[in-house]
Amino acid sequence: NGSQYDGLFPKANLSEETVKRGASVGDTVKFIPKVVKDTLWQTESIAEKLEANSVSETCKNIWEFVYRHIDYHKDDEGLEQIRSPARTWHDRFRGVDCDCYTVFISSILSNLKIKHKLRITKYKQDHFQHIYPIVPTTGGNYITVDCVVDRFNYEEPYSEKQDTTMELEYLNGVPSTNNVDV
Repeated sequence: NGSQYDGLFPKANLSEETVKRGASVGDTVKFIPKVVKDTLWQTESIAEKLEANSVSETCKNIWEFVYRHIDYHKDDEGLEQIRSPARTWHDRFRGVDCDCYTVFISSILSNLKIKHKLRITKYKQDHFQHIYPIVPTTGGNYITVDCVVDRFNYEEPYSEKQDTTMELEYLNGVPSTNNVDV
């Protein structure tokens, strides 16, 4: 049940806040990097445990951890919930959907300084309906870290996709505009 990992996550704040009414998939894709940045500290400990000797092995460890320990449950119709990693861990038996998986996985990848993108996809419907991280490798290839599917490094065939590069930067101090030490 994953209880042996409970100590690696902070206690979840169980509050619920409506960020935007009538939000679109585009709003969700823009919001996820903000959530990752604001909650990055929540996956520092688990990231250390999942890191392996290669990016591929690390991605597989992340996929297996999420797939084995966090149940999937689609959000209710008309409701889009984005959870912090701590809240995802808290809600793991109830289940979370693909955007919560994406925040969780992206946070771990970001802690490990593994460059990745967020991929949104369309299938049979006329709108984007799924999101998951991909990790670019050499020669235009990539590793898929989609825990909704039952295989590591696999993605369902889609009719359309859009990739958004996840860039996290931490800035500290005052930028200097000349050679004077501020």
